[in-house]
Amino acid sequence: MQLNQFNPEAFLRKHWQKSPCLLSKAISNPTSFISADELAGLSLDEEVESRLIYLQQNQWHLEHGPFEESLFSRLPANNWTLLIQTADHWLTEVQPFLQGFNFIPRWRFDDLMISYATDGGGVGPHFDNYDVFIVQIEGTRRWQVGAKGDTDARSELINGLLHLESFTPIIDTLLEPGDILYIPPDTAHWGQSVGESISYSVGYRAPQTKDIMALLANHFDAGSQCPNTQNLFFSDPYRAHTNTAKIEPELIEWAQQELAKIANNKSLICQLLSQHLSQSKLDKFFDTTNYLATDIQKAHTIRLNPEVNYNWAELDDKIFISIEGEQFVFETTFRKPLTTLLSGKPVNIHELNSENIRFDFYQSLATILNKGYIEFDD
Repeated sequence: MQLNQFNPEAFLRKHWQKSPCLLSKAISNPTSFISADELAGLSLDEEVESRLIYLQQNQWHLEHGPFEESLFSRLPANNWTLLIQTADHWLTEVQPFLQGFNFIPRWRFDDLMISYATDGGGVGPHFDNYDVFIVQIEGTRRWQVGAKGDTDARSELINGLLHLESFTPIIDTLLEPGDILYIPPDTAHWGQSVGESISYSVGYRAPQTKDIMALLANHFDAGSQCPNTQNLFFSDPYRAHTNTAKIEPELIEWAQQELAKIANNKSLICQLLSQHLSQSKLDKFFDTTNYLATDIQKAHTIRLNPEVNYNWAELDDKIFISIEGEQFVFETTFRKPLTTLLSGKPVNIHELNSENIRFDFYQSLATILNKGYIEFDD
């Protein structure tokens, strides 16, 4: 899928993480991959993260799934919305739709949320800590969006919902099917359905400082596998005077030095971030095989499985590829076929054979193929 009359570079320069933006008629003839009834059916499953938000007698209410089927027959005709998180996990056919947003790095993608709303339904005035593209698929919704950072008005936790008391809209529009609304983090917004409607929210996460600290802690707990990351003990042979309880400058300096060593270990940080950002929110299961490297050499083309979550990084003379939390390391001499593979394009094996690619490259590809992460495209 491609967005109509859309300039990615201009959008990134002017709006990404800076200001909200309305993209009118960005998608031609959008169709939903799931009906309202099917969405309700998903919310009955205990493995699916679902929420029901409704306004009753001027009071907001939030309920978490799984729900009983009888619930939907008891709901009022208006003022409620059903939200399904990580819909991309349950509806793999949405992948071509999501590819329309590939101008943002794949490692930034969080999930696709699908919401169905009755007339007046919405989640109330709020702001998020992530970037989101709201795509109107069916029906109409009125959206009011404030300026980025205009979230100082007192927030209230109302029955589990964190709401803003007020904000000043700089966008006040009716989203029609095919329209897209981009909303950056820390930006107040409020959507209300006009009649019944379905919208898709394409969300993008960003790692936080606490994530890096947790990755490092887990790394050392699991046993260091990278050079220059020994889990050393503090030692104090300098001690010459008694001390009952005071924390000494030497201890603080030692801790600072150890943290500096880790911070300066670019290889370690690169590998940990890459693995972390390739992990899907929910466990995925792929068909495993037992192909040999020679089987790949006889094939015509291979390509990346479109359902995998992946990223890659290049550091020094190595290319680190992380797929579903697993990491594979290649030499940079294989950059050309790898970048083709990781762009989602098919790799022509006959061309590789003519270039006398080393056999160990095919062995590595076979390992990834047998995990279900890449597949034959013959």
